[in-house]
Amino acid sequence: MNLLSSLLLCTVELTLPIGEVKTIPVFQERAYPGRVVAIQRVDVIPQVSGEILEVLFENGQIVKEGDVLYKLDPVKYEAAVKNAESKVVECRANVNYAELSYERHKKLVNTRAVSLDAVDNALSLRDSSRAAYAAAQADLISARDDLAHCTIKAPISGKIGTTEKTRGNYVTAGVGTLVSLVQTTPIRVSFSIANRDFIQMFQAKLRNLRENSKIMLTLSDGSVYREQGEVEYYENVADERTDTIRVYVKFQNATRILKVGTSVGVTLSSSTGVESPVIPPTALLQDIQGPYVWVVDEDGIASRRTIARGDLKGDWLVVEKGLKPGEKIVIQGAHKVRKGMKIVNPK
Repeated sequence: MNLLSSLLLCTVELTLPIGEVKTIPVFQERAYPGRVVAIQRVDVIPQVSGEILEVLFENGQIVKEGDVLYKLDPVKYEAAVKNAESKVVECRANVNYAELSYERHKKLVNTRAVSLDAVDNALSLRDSSRAAYAAAQADLISARDDLAHCTIKAPISGKIGTTEKTRGNYVTAGVGTLVSLVQTTPIRVSFSIANRDFIQMFQAKLRNLRENSKIMLTLSDGSVYREQGEVEYYENVADERTDTIRVYVKFQNATRILKVGTSVGVTLSSSTGVESPVIPPTALLQDIQGPYVWVVDEDGIASRRTIARGDLKGDWLVVEKGLKPGEKIVIQGAHKVRKGMKIVNPK
């Protein structure tokens, strides 16, 4: 455009509606892929060796904490307990004898009826008897613990998997998983929030994420899961590759429709609005360079301004970048405007 053309445009006046960039509270919303994960997951591993006498559950059933899952042959462990109990009785008797003997030797040494060496021997016998008694008590505790482990119970409440061992199989202590158990109520959903969104929507604070967020799940069939979740925590470090932070949300899952390992859609929205610049949709123009508006300065001269548009909120279009509240723009007939034109607001 040459100088003459510019001067001619400056002399052209257009009467078009001019409005100010306003702000409204915008409730931001983001969508992320999520995964259902168990709060507790336990691999049931035998603590003692023995033959399985009974399997007391059906594969896939719901069990409660403390329910008996397996019974192992207890014979040798019952015998070990009886042997340990006998040893405790024997050691207790030895302690009683050693303590009486030591007390007698202490009294007799004053009359020179026994030597100091004899007193020392009596003291040593008392102390060693006490030590043997303590060891026997520890052995009894261990034997009783082994016997108790012949009855294998569910450590948590949840849904049980498929047993790897059936009746008649021999299992070895600490070797192999008998069955897996996952907690299903409550349950967690994990997803990764973009660090930028975390800052913009919740000021990167867990309290804000907990108190000022709404979370909606979409199941794999497209249906919406109605229960509201409770944000528990987020990881202490971000993923360096994606600049995201993993968040964990707890759901009561009373109907058990959420299954561990399944994928869900997570819609995260802020329940407190962020004041954001908005314009009438009629002010927006678009060409190969992107979306733009015509900004009118104090002298009424129009200039093009490229913007980043957001979502439509009612009668307003959110502007994510490019405009500030209070700036004046052409809100109707913007397609008639050219750079440098003088725009007059209708009276």
